[in-house]
Amino acid sequence: MNSQIERTRLAWRRTVLALLVVAGVGSVHLAVAGLGHFALAVGVIALIGCVPAAHRLTSLRHAQIRATWEPAVLTVTGCLLALSVLVNP
Repeated sequence: MNSQIERTRLAWRRTVLALLVVAGVGSVHLAVAGLGHFALAVGVIALIGCVPAAHRLTSLRHAQIRATWEPAVLTVTGCLLALSVLVNP
């Protein structure tokens, strides 16, 4: 169970989650500061940055046929990030 593929998948998960968390916090901070257009730019850049990592996760997932929770987490995180940018006080 502790194979190289599993360790690689965990490393890519951490990379994607770290990128989305940092971008989310930055977007919320910029939106609260009244810089909604910069918050939107940060969100878009973060999502573009997640594309290669998501592609790698998908290829690793196909290497081992097994159900994972990654798509659900990425979808919920992306929706929360978009909601935080759209709800600009």
